[in-house]
Amino acid sequence: MANDLQHERAARELRQQIGRLRRRIDGHLGAAGRETQRLASWRTYVKSFPGCAVLTALGTGLILSAGLTAPRIARWLGLRLVGRAFGTAGHAIWRELGHIWANSTPDKKPSATSGGRDGRA
Repeated sequence: MANDLQHERAARELRQQIGRLRRRIDGHLGAAGRETQRLASWRTYVKSFPGCAVLTALGTGLILSAGLTAPRIARWLGLRLVGRAFGTAGHAIWRELGHIWANSTPDKKPSATSGGRDGRA
């Protein structure tokens, strides 16, 4: 009888531990899904890099309008604007992704700075 009580108690504790682990996993998956949606949204990058977004839109408009007319200066200017905007935003996005990657490792504490590799600015 005492042995049965011990087995029931151990089984109950195991079920509780499994339930807690499932809730933790569900929470982590939900957070990862929300972060993925945020990173995949174009709105995130327009909010983060408004100047680059405006330059890209202006450059794209110039490129498209130059395709309809003869002036090559508009096409050249549009290509320069788009190239510069993508270059600037590209470096910033890679830096942000590196910061996210560094903060996602379970071994390390999140760094307060987004400086060099060793965390120093």
